[in-house]
Amino acid sequence: MLTPKYIDNNDALNELCISYANAPFLAIDTEFVRERTYYAALGLIQVYDGKTLALIDPLVIDDLSPFWQLMVAPHIVKVLHAGSEDFEVFKHYGDVIPSPLFDSQVAASLVGLGASLGYAKLVEEFCEISLDKGESRTNWLARPLSDSQLIYAANDVYYLHQLYPVLKQRLIDADKVEICQQECQRLANKSNAKNALDKYLDISNAWQLEGQQLAILKALAAWRQYEAIKRNLAQGFVIKDGELFLIAKFMPTSNNALRTIEALHPMLIKRHGKKILSLVEQTIATKTMPEKLTRLVDYAAYKKTFKAIKSIVEEIATNVDIPKEMIASKKLIHEVLSFYWKGQHERSNVCPVLMSGWRGELLGDKIKTLLNV
Repeated sequence: MLTPKYIDNNDALNELCISYANAPFLAIDTEFVRERTYYAALGLIQVYDGKTLALIDPLVIDDLSPFWQLMVAPHIVKVLHAGSEDFEVFKHYGDVIPSPLFDSQVAASLVGLGASLGYAKLVEEFCEISLDKGESRTNWLARPLSDSQLIYAANDVYYLHQLYPVLKQRLIDADKVEICQQECQRLANKSNAKNALDKYLDISNAWQLEGQQLAILKALAAWRQYEAIKRNLAQGFVIKDGELFLIAKFMPTSNNALRTIEALHPMLIKRHGKKILSLVEQTIATKTMPEKLTRLVDYAAYKKTFKAIKSIVEEIATNVDIPKEMIASKKLIHEVLSFYWKGQHERSNVCPVLMSGWRGELLGDKIKTLLNV
């Protein structure tokens, strides 16, 4: 493997990006740390065009705009592997959604190599190389980076560059290029930032609450989301789901009432007690209550309908030679059922994933017939 070029200043980055400007495709990866923070802490960016393999240090470069411009250059295909977390990094730090895209994990799944195939397995399959993953849990924010860390990081784009033309040809042979392009862009465009006022829907036991309890949970979950973003702290380190649920359930209006909830840590009450009580009191006073939540499993037709959709997915998967796991997860089936059974189709023009794009073409009519919509 060629020696990577370490980019640690603005001028070097600018020169690098000029040299990449005419590349037909770039292999790209990022290294980051995400333990307690809301946003991933970006530690390194790796890029390879087949000539220059660069390791870009975002900790010392104060202007990454030349790189972000490459990410949206329409004539350069951005090649990543399992890029969902990379897309979050690009959105947060560069406010960009890369396009056009090629995700080698998506491509591998479409050409019959297995759903969610790891990068090391893919490299072993095509390049007959066993990668050393010993640095996978390294601290990418520490400096200086060791030689083994730099080699590990470089490998992530060196072989990825070799995989792209092979996988692309397989997609062409299988007539699945368009499906791959759609799926890669969908994953990049997918927003993980749910409206703060809807965050209470993510709390598993929310369906057990009613009236003011649910209104309190909604207010508390929205506050936690704002607090997590403001402090760049993972939501569970602000306050845990279970603690939110108990506060909403018991609706405390005093410090003493808060302290009677045994599961609440004293430090939580000391740090956020005043704000929590304020939100509880304000919510009770407004008397605005969300509709009670209904679980899909409580619908009489749930088991039968879920099984029927799974059967449709399995039949289609066999016919088009695409893994059923890629076509429809349990979450995507639930999304369709919620959309029609809970009246979301009357309030929203955003179609469920299973009813749009290439999935909609394969499944849409069959699912609509099944659901009688």
